[in-house]
Amino acid sequence: MSFDSLVLRHVVHNLRDELLHGSIRHVEQLDSTSIAIKIATADKIHFLLMSAHARHARTHLIERPSAGKRQSYFADFLMTHIGRGTITGIEQLGWDRVLKITIESQSDVPMESQSRVLIGEFMGKHSNIILVDESSGKILQSIKHIDETLSRHREILPGVIYTPPRQPAKLDPLKLNYEAFVSLIEENSEVDWRSLFNQVDGLSPTLAKELLFRADNPNCAEELWAAYKEIISYFNPPHGNPLVFVNPRHDNDPVAVSPCPLRQFRGVDSLKFNTMSEALNSFYDMVVTKETVQSKRHTLHQALEKRLDTADRRIVRLTEDLANAEQAEDYRIKGELLTGNLHRIQRGTASIETQNYYAPGLNKIEIALDPKLSPSENAQGYFKKYAKAKRGRAVINQLIAESYAEQKILQSYVSEVQQAETLDKLDAIRDEFTKKGWIKEKKIGRSKQQTESSTFQRFTSPDGFQIYVGRNSKENDLLLRRIASGRDMWLHTKQIRGSHVLIRNPENKPGIPMPTLLQAAKIAAFFSKGKHASHVPVDYTWARYVVKPKGSAPGFVHYSREKTLYVEPGLPGTR
Repeated sequence: MSFDSLVLRHVVHNLRDELLHGSIRHVEQLDSTSIAIKIATADKIHFLLMSAHARHARTHLIERPSAGKRQSYFADFLMTHIGRGTITGIEQLGWDRVLKITIESQSDVPMESQSRVLIGEFMGKHSNIILVDESSGKILQSIKHIDETLSRHREILPGVIYTPPRQPAKLDPLKLNYEAFVSLIEENSEVDWRSLFNQVDGLSPTLAKELLFRADNPNCAEELWAAYKEIISYFNPPHGNPLVFVNPRHDNDPVAVSPCPLRQFRGVDSLKFNTMSEALNSFYDMVVTKETVQSKRHTLHQALEKRLDTADRRIVRLTEDLANAEQAEDYRIKGELLTGNLHRIQRGTASIETQNYYAPGLNKIEIALDPKLSPSENAQGYFKKYAKAKRGRAVINQLIAESYAEQKILQSYVSEVQQAETLDKLDAIRDEFTKKGWIKEKKIGRSKQQTESSTFQRFTSPDGFQIYVGRNSKENDLLLRRIASGRDMWLHTKQIRGSHVLIRNPENKPGIPMPTLLQAAKIAAFFSKGKHASHVPVDYTWARYVVKPKGSAPGFVHYSREKTLYVEPGLPGTR
């Protein structure tokens, strides 16, 4: 429950106390559906918000608004007609969610004034803000134009006579007595909130439900009447207590705002305010923040899903490439068979058929030859194809491992985004995504070179191994928890603060070549507090011997079975 007839009744009471006889100094359009009016009274400057938003239509006093649109025809039009005008009346039209503000504005003719009426209709998607000439009743302008294509019953256009929104005939809640109430109850075979809402003016669905909730026996007219009198007492503004209800079990999500205690919402906390405007300010701040959090979370999820989909498709493609690269063994076998049959091959022969000693059935195999080459050159040609295919297989295995590693990182971010409950946390995650190039940078003038396309800083060793470097405590943790496998090699400067370094070993080779170990050690030394020393000790061990203690700070680990290299810090390509 948010902005209903009861809430507006209390807002009007608040506005009368604060704004009557005030002078309009400025009108600013905040967005396509909202304006803020600056009003000066004898002792204070006030700002009145009027919003025709489809979900958050409302009006109340606010603090100084943030800058709105620089140019706005509607705000300029209002300033022309009501600028410097004096507020002479503030009222709610019947029991509708309609506010009427009468303004005595100065005309161009000296000593003459003319009355304008600013009307706010706060009814969901039908909300509007309308300026009417009081003498003629004609609409001068509105924030939304409604023509016959949008509504067959009621047009809101300049020059059209203003008519209030049509409402079904209902009973006046303040004039309803016990006999009429009992008669109303008896007319319905079963009393439910809809029958009360449809027949009694001013009762919103939430208030009608509250009435039934407060009656121990909803079928007893006396108990319903007692509950009804409790609810109706809050229609007297001095009796109301502006409250915002929040759910403490869901990070204080906003549930409702009302001057009436709402007992139907169990397990919620209520926040008290001095005025209805203060309560509405707090409530809608929470609502808008929650919606912004959901929107930002959705944007981040979309970015992650897109990258996960790309990684999935890349793995499928690389797996197909790997199947093709598996032909390397065929090339080796053909080279070996040719070598064993060199005495049988004549130069210029296009093919040779020989028994395949490597096949289980020892079946015969036909081997294509290049007639321009000698038998030995043909054999060497197959060995070269074998070596090339083997290197390609290693590269493809490396790429597949990297793709799986990226998937793990992305999945960890999916969990992090889901658990983030505040705008600050989501903005921090978005900044990370922007730096990694996963989301486009919104800031103007930032060059593409300032974004980084990879998750970790990476290097390729002389032996073709991929070396990953964590750039902060979080990435150090990700490197160990999400990426490292037991046969990867882990490095870190000995008793010196620095980055975690990982040598990826997707083929599970029993050892890492020394040139690769030395390069990774130099990188680890470079990304440490000892980077300016001439010789830095760097420990290395298999990743399976590195353990992160439960509850320890980010980046903190224990490791064993290590060996130590003493190296000069440096990056590949530097001296």
